[in-house]
Amino acid sequence: MHIFWAVLGILFLCLDFAKTSVIKLTLASTFLFCSIISFKFPNNYLYQIYSLLSFGMLFYFLIKMTLKKEQKEIKKAKSLDDFIGKIAIVKKDIGKTLSIDGLGCIEYNNQLWSAKSIDDKEIKAGNKVEIVSKENMIMNVKVAK
Repeated sequence: MHIFWAVLGILFLCLDFAKTSVIKLTLASTFLFCSIISFKFPNNYLYQIYSLLSFGMLFYFLIKMTLKKEQKEIKKAKSLDDFIGKIAIVKKDIGKTLSIDGLGCIEYNNQLWSAKSIDDKEIKAGNKVEIVSKENMIMNVKVAK
């Protein structure tokens, strides 16, 4: 019986490679775990049924939470990429002469972000800048035309 569970688990794992889904991952992990239980207790079908039900629910919630967290991180990264090409206002002067690393501060969508000039030009507070790219949480900007 443990071979049956293992084959089902591997089948659902292979199906999951095409497109990840919570159900396929849950079934694959549950069936693989049931194959271990079936191997340890070959004649006890009650253990297999209990493990199928209990670990199926456990794996479902664990996998769902993990995938949801990853989707939030991807969405957050995409929203940062949406800033590129947008206009912001300099709140703290940007330039090499004002600080060791040339970092200043810009405001975009009522949020403050660290910023540096891509062409190493000094940009005074109050000027409008265009967001060109980002490095971690630092926006690279140039003077807006």
